[in-house]
Parts: sequence; structure tokens; C-alpha cells
Amino acid sequence: MKRIIVACGGGIATSATVATKINSRLKDARLANMAKCDAVDIKSLDREFSGSDLYVSITPVRGKVIEAPIPVINGMPFLTGVGADACFDKIVETLGLK
Repeated sequence: MKRIIVACGGGIATSATVATKINSRLKDARLANMAKCDAVDIKSLDREFSGSDLYVSITPVRGKVIEAPIPVINGMPFLTGVGADACFDKIVETLGLK
């Protein structure tokens, strides 16, 4: 099972929203048995990288450059709705799910 993580700067509300949207799309695409998305606390992001396959970034972290050891995809389309289909396709491609 591939693990996708998403984190936001102010807590977990926004990241939980994005994670729910990604998980819903995974289910609709019949890929929920191959990948899942979890909202994580930005403070534990470095630790979360080790057990994850993809980081969906939805916010810059002030004063910190995130150097992820896993692929990173801009997840803003899941908040704005603009380009969400293409963003999901990129997630699927990056994880090699199809």
C-alpha cells in the first residue's frame, strides 16, 4: 500500500480536507486498495517522510525549506478545484498505480 501524506501550516483542518478529497478520488478510481492519503501534523513532517511514498504540499512552511526524500506534488488544485483532475492523474502516475 502506497502512503500519501499532506500537511498544512496551521494545523490539520486544511490537510484533512485535501486528504479526504484524495481518498475519495482513489476510491472512485478503484485505487483505494493500492494507496491511501493521511493528514499529518506539519511539526512531524520530517518523521512522516520515512514511511511515506509521496508528499502533497498545500502550503509553504515559513522560514523552512522542505527537502523531502520522497516526491512532492503541489496540492493546491485540491483546494481551488482548478486542475484537480490533472493533479490527481500526476499522483497516480508518480506512484505507478496504473
